[in-house]
Amino acid sequence: MKNKAFSYSNLFWVLAVLLWYGQATQCAFAQAAKQDSAAPATTTKVKFRPSGSGAASVRVTGGSRGTGDDQVTLDVLAPDEIGITTQEQPSLYWFQSKPAKAKFELTLIEENKPKPIVQVVVERSTKAGIQRLKLSEHGAKLAVGVEYQWVVALIPDPDNRSKDLIASGVIKRIEPSADLKEKVSKASPASLPGVYAEAGIWYDALTVLSDQIDAQPDNKALRQTRADLLQQVGLKAAAQSEALALN
Repeated sequence: MKNKAFSYSNLFWVLAVLLWYGQATQCAFAQAAKQDSAAPATTTKVKFRPSGSGAASVRVTGGSRGTGDDQVTLDVLAPDEIGITTQEQPSLYWFQSKPAKAKFELTLIEENKPKPIVQVVVERSTKAGIQRLKLSEHGAKLAVGVEYQWVVALIPDPDNRSKDLIASGVIKRIEPSADLKEKVSKASPASLPGVYAEAGIWYDALTVLSDQIDAQPDNKALRQTRADLLQQVGLKAAAQSEALALN
């Protein structure tokens, strides 16, 4: 009789322990699910697919100029081939590795027309990193199907322009297809840069991504996505700068 009572007592405690464990496990899973739902959404992987396969290279890479602490790298953030946009007044982006003791100049030229559409001159190029010029702020509009060359230059000696550090790219505006319009209308903010990149629309992909970074400057996932996008078109210095900003 005592043995049977002892068995019932043991069984009671075993069941109590199992019940407690089950409730604790459910609470742990619920807490984990709550934390997962509160975590910020990550961006979708962006893969740039140039619209023209085998197109000729038109980007001029500025490279670096100077030595030691005075060495500066300058690049336009553009693909190797003609970069595409669907916007009438897109943004142009470039990268400067550090402030320079030089004048800065950005020029936008329409093909077969000698007079620049936009020419911006800064007496002292004190900014560094990825930089942007909005054509809307300068009243410039791109016509559909026309190629435009844009050039950035650091000018250490205005009397001797052969010393300029120059980088340039080519941009062309197209009308978006019905398929692209539909994809854009259905895309989430996180997936929109990937939609443009997949369609080969370089400038729109970079602008959407950069706008998101401006709105969330501490979002490391966005900066990593932009670093990956720049790396895909061979813009190593700008990509490395983005990667360092993550640390």
